Amino acid sequence: MDPAGKLIKRFTTNAKENELTIKKGFNQFVWDLKYPEAEKIDGLILWNGIPGSIIAAPGNYTARFQFNKDTLLVPFTVLADPNYKCSQADYEAQLNFLIQVRDKFNQTMIAIRQIRQTRQQISEFINRQGKTCPAALKAMGDSLSKKLTAVEELLHQTKAKSGQDVLNFPIRLDDKLGGVFDMANSGNMAPPQQAKTVYTELAVQVDQALAQLQTLLDSGVKEFNKAIVENKLPVIVIAEK
Repeated sequence: MDPAGKLIKRFTTNAKENELTIKKGFNQFVWDLKYPEAEKIDGLILWNGIPGSIIAAPGNYTARFQFNKDTLLVPFTVLADPNYKCSQADYEAQLNFLIQVRDKFNQTMIAIRQIRQTRQQISEFINRQGKTCPAALKAMGDSLSKKLTAVEELLHQTKAKSGQDVLNFPIRLDDKLGGVFDMANSGNMAPPQQAKTVYTELAVQVDQALAQLQTLLDSGVKEFNKAIVENKLPVIVIAEK
């Protein structure tokens, strides 16, 4: 847990991620000081890649060990690398900024996943109906899919199918967030004003795109499902965040 007592990362013996391996007798665990990585979608082509590792800032932390009903709290201190002349305030400013950028990137990934899953359901539904699908319902589904794609194209460069494609097509908001993250994470320092300014502009654009998506999910999918119900067919289910 961080200095404020907020959970950073949990390691358990029965998890698919962050698995903790123990054996009978003495055990040793070394935390790599890394915060959870950013959300990622398999096969996504990004020039800057997903935001990398965020290293804990110097400060006082706490580890909580739990075995069955027994719990033990162990305080420990992360020390600053003496080779760097970086103040505590700057370390904390960098950490908070990187977490902020990573979280906004995560929001874009979740949105892209929702768009793709919703659009796939619409396509599969129409294909299953075949020639029996009412023309008005098919037109509604096609229109909704196009609107979802338009939002996805704001968040991600959908034309990028290989690493070279990002040289031919402009990168989108997710890739730009990755670039801001990399720049601010390039050393031990507080984020420069330019990085904060660029992030603010990108965050506004991401939020606008997410608002458009939410409207489509709230009203567009609702109306499409209403039409499906009227035809007594299975509805479209929006993926959880």
